[in-house]
Amino acid sequence: MSGLERPDPEPTSECDIVMKGGVASGLVYARTFTVLSRKYRFRSIAGSSAGAIAAALVSAAEYARQKGDQTAFSRLQQRCEALPQLLPGFFQADPHFRALLKALIHIAPGTGRARIGSAVMCFWQPILSGALAGLAAMTLVNLALGVSFRNASAPLVAAPGLFLAAVIGATAWLAWSLSRSLLVDLPKSNFGLSRGHNAGTGPPDITDWIHETVQEIAFGVTGRAEPLTFGDLASCGIDLRIIATNLSFARMEVLPALGSAARFRPAEWKRLFPPALLEHLNPTSSTNLSDLPPPNQFPVLAAVRLSIACPGLLEVVPVHLLTGERVIFADGGLTQNFPFDIFDELVPERPTFAFDLATLHGGEFERVTTLSEGLGRQSRPIHIQSLQSFLWSLIVALREGATRTAMLQGPNPDRIFQAWLTADEGGMDLDMGSQRAQDLMSYGEDLGEHVLQRFDFTAHRADRLIAARRRVQRFRAGLMDPMDLNSPDEASL
Repeated sequence: MSGLERPDPEPTSECDIVMKGGVASGLVYARTFTVLSRKYRFRSIAGSSAGAIAAALVSAAEYARQKGDQTAFSRLQQRCEALPQLLPGFFQADPHFRALLKALIHIAPGTGRARIGSAVMCFWQPILSGALAGLAAMTLVNLALGVSFRNASAPLVAAPGLFLAAVIGATAWLAWSLSRSLLVDLPKSNFGLSRGHNAGTGPPDITDWIHETVQEIAFGVTGRAEPLTFGDLASCGIDLRIIATNLSFARMEVLPALGSAARFRPAEWKRLFPPALLEHLNPTSSTNLSDLPPPNQFPVLAAVRLSIACPGLLEVVPVHLLTGERVIFADGGLTQNFPFDIFDELVPERPTFAFDLATLHGGEFERVTTLSEGLGRQSRPIHIQSLQSFLWSLIVALREGATRTAMLQGPNPDRIFQAWLTADEGGMDLDMGSQRAQDLMSYGEDLGEHVLQRFDFTAHRADRLIAARRRVQRFRAGLMDPMDLNSPDEASL
C-alpha cells in the first residue's frame, strides 16, 4: 500500500495540544502528530506563529478522520515531508525588496563572518552603482581642478584616492537605498518584505501552501473549494484556537473571536489571500469595506495568516473597525508565543501536551525531553558576556519571562515536551540543507514517541488534584485571589 492508502490507526484516548512558534523550527512538528495520532484523538488545539500552522494542519487531519477519512494523517505527513524543498520559496518578495529579503535570510540564522559577507553581497547592485558614482564624482573633481590622470602621484588620482572615492560612493548609495526601502517602501507594503501570496504562476508562497495543504488534508485531493472554517471543526468536536497580535491595540487576540467587530477591505486582502478565500467571504464590493464573518464561519486560513505575519518579513494583515479605523494584526508570537495553559483546568479530564522549541546552549545531550527532565539534567544558563547576548537575553526576558516562569509551576513540567535546537537549527534558516531538515523532523518524531512512552496521565491528574486542593486551601485561608480558581467545581475538591 502507498502512504495515502494505508489507514491511520484508530485512537484510544483523547488529548489537547499546544504548539510553540519558531519560523523554520516548526519543521520539528512534521512527524510529531502522526506519531501521536496512533493513540490520541485531538480535541482542543492551539498554536501561535509557526505553531499556528501546525495547529491548523492537525485540526484539518482530525476533522477528516472524524468524517471517516482514515488516511488524513498520512496525507499530513506526506505534505510536511515535502516542506524542506519548498521553504526557500515560501517568502517571495517584490523586486525592490528581493535583495533585502535575501540579506535577512542570510544573516538571521547566525552571526558568522561568512553569512554577514553573503548578506552584504546581496546588495551588489547598489554597491556597484555607488562605487561607479564615486569614481565618476572623483573624475569630475579632477577635471574641475585641472589634475591630469597622467600624473599618477597626484593624491586625487592615486589608487588610494580612487579606492576611497569608490568606498564612499558605495557606502552612501547603499545607505540611501536601505533607508528608502525601510522608511518609505516598507510602510507602504504593510511592514513586510513578502506578501506571502503569489498571485502569478510561480511556486506557491507560504499562504498558498497553507491553503492547499489544509484543503487537501481536510477534504482529500479532490475535495471542496470552500475553505475550512472553525465551524467545520466545531461540528466534529474540535476546538481550534489561534493566537495573533493586535498591534493597533497592543494586545493578544485568540482567534476566531476578535476583540472588536471588524470589517475588511477586499482590495487589501486580495494582496494577501488566494481567490478561494475572498469568494468565501463574498464581499459586497471590491473597494468598500465588507463585514468579516462570525467566528463559526471564519476561515482557518485567515486566522493562521494573521498569526504568522512576522513584522519585517511577512506583511501584516489590516482589518477595519466599524468606525472605519484601520487596525493591523501581526505575529502571535509577539504577545504569546507559547500559550501552553490556554486549555488548563484545575483537574483535567484529558491531558494537554505542550510542545516547546527550546534553544540549546552548548553541550551534547538528548534532543528531546520533558521540561522536568531538562531542568534536572540538561538546562544550561545563557552566558551573557557581550552586548549582543545581553540585549538578546533582555528581549527574551521581556517577551517570554512570565510564560517561562508559569511553565515551572505545579505539574506543568511533566506535560511540556521540549525539542532542543542549536542556534543554527531552524529559525530563519529557510534554505537549510536536506540533512538538517531531516534532523529537525526526526526530533519531532522522537518528541511524539517520548510522549507515548513517558507520560502517565493518571499520575499527572493525581498531581493536579493535589495542587488544586492546595490552591483551595490557600484561598480559604485568605492567601489567594478568588480569580485564580478557574474550575467551576472547586468546592468539591
